[in-house]
Amino acid sequence: MRPLLSANLRHRLQEHDPKWHVKAIIQAICTFLAFFALILFADATAVTNRHIRTAHGDWTDWMPIFPVLISLLYNPITLSFLFFRHNGLGKPIHPGWDVGTHLIIWALGIPSIVLSVGWGWFWWWQPVWLKFDDYIPCNGWNFWSQPCKPEIYTAGKLEIAANVFLGLLIIFEFTLFVLACIATHKHRRALVRTRAASNNIRLQYNRDPEDHAAQEPPAYTPRTDEPPVVQGATKYR
Repeated sequence: MRPLLSANLRHRLQEHDPKWHVKAIIQAICTFLAFFALILFADATAVTNRHIRTAHGDWTDWMPIFPVLISLLYNPITLSFLFFRHNGLGKPIHPGWDVGTHLIIWALGIPSIVLSVGWGWFWWWQPVWLKFDDYIPCNGWNFWSQPCKPEIYTAGKLEIAANVFLGLLIIFEFTLFVLACIATHKHRRALVRTRAASNNIRLQYNRDPEDHAAQEPPAYTPRTDEPPVVQGATKYR
């Protein structure tokens, strides 16, 4: 079976970021979670607005759509850039973008899940307290029961499923945020080393690093066809 990625591409990805495969798997998982969370939250909002009259609408269910939508858009885009840029079709993304974006998703996801769970319709569920044979009166005893208010049970089930996906998404997004912070720290350290080396070349040789690299003689490589000479041995004719 032919591999999905060529050996050359895998080598370049490994050279750029040794943890690229871990990040790619987590981003694919986040895309999957965000897709289903978006559908469930949108469906819960539609059920609430269509069947349940509220004063300000179902804002606690459409608020989580923002971090979910950002994750759904950003992760597939960065995944595509990850492969395209190493094929010469794009430019590398600065890890600072990953830090900022995953931090926004995580920061918006925490209050969203708190408000969505805290104001969920499933808190209003109640059993049937009063029943006459097959007749269930929808009075104060049974007002929030499923036979009298089936729409809040539909919305509540959608909210529970959506918040499960959102909770998992927040966990994986926080993991990506930590990995992005580590990558940013390594990137800054590499820049500091590169700038220090460039400054040393300018001070020592009084020329630009590019000119110094062009004028520097190639490193000596011994010929492979010559037999090795043992140190201290005497050569006889």
